[in-house]
Amino acid sequence: MFCKIVSLSIFLSLAHSQDEDAITKLQNAVLVLQHRVSVTEAQLEKTQTRLTQADVKLQQAEMNAAALKTQLTTLKDNSGTTFVHWGRTSCPGTPSTTLVYSGAVGGTGYDTQGGAANYVCLPPNPQWNKYGQGGTSSGMYGTEYQDLDNLFGTKNAAKFLDNDVVCAVCHVASRSSQIMIPARRECQPGWTKEYEGYLMTSYESQGGKKLFTCVDENPEVARGSFEDKNGALMYRVIAQCGSLQCPNYVQGRELTCVVCTK
Repeated sequence: MFCKIVSLSIFLSLAHSQDEDAITKLQNAVLVLQHRVSVTEAQLEKTQTRLTQADVKLQQAEMNAAALKTQLTTLKDNSGTTFVHWGRTSCPGTPSTTLVYSGAVGGTGYDTQGGAANYVCLPPNPQWNKYGQGGTSSGMYGTEYQDLDNLFGTKNAAKFLDNDVVCAVCHVASRSSQIMIPARRECQPGWTKEYEGYLMTSYESQGGKKLFTCVDENPEVARGSFEDKNGALMYRVIAQCGSLQCPNYVQGRELTCVVCTK
């Protein structure tokens, strides 16, 4: 009987020891879990902080993008280029092209040795400041078509001779560069063709030298301007072989031109 009691006591002692070990293991496991939870919470807090900072940066980037978009719109509104549509009182029908004003072509007299070398597009409504001051001056004349040799068609030859040349100043809002290409009727790839025509300038033996100008292939004339009053003059330009390579140029042919924007 005594032996049974001793055995029971030892069993109970072992069972109690095992329970304590189990409890200790559970407590350690709980501590490990608590530590992991703390670490995870800290990581989540750092992640939340980073997300908040990223959100602030994103908002700032969106604000910067909006500001840049506004600046780009402003630049587009303030950009563009202008060109003169020689020989016409209207602008070509190309996109974003609008009329600034129309008028008549002016320049230095055909037989003068000085003065300016360029044609200008004079508006019809001049604004004066001081005038009648006397002294030496340079004259501004109207410009007439001269020997066109049926350049604009046989039926129109007499219509243009000695008539005044008109012009239009045009603005292109969506393009910022413009060129005139002589001896071509088409623009280079990527450029917009505004108009094509014929190259014209003053007569080479006359004193009033003028720049080469591209006059529209379907020109107009100023109304009631058929009188032969000279002033500045416009003649067709022909190819002269020699130092000019022929071919591809051909002796005596009128040179074309095209005005392009980009």
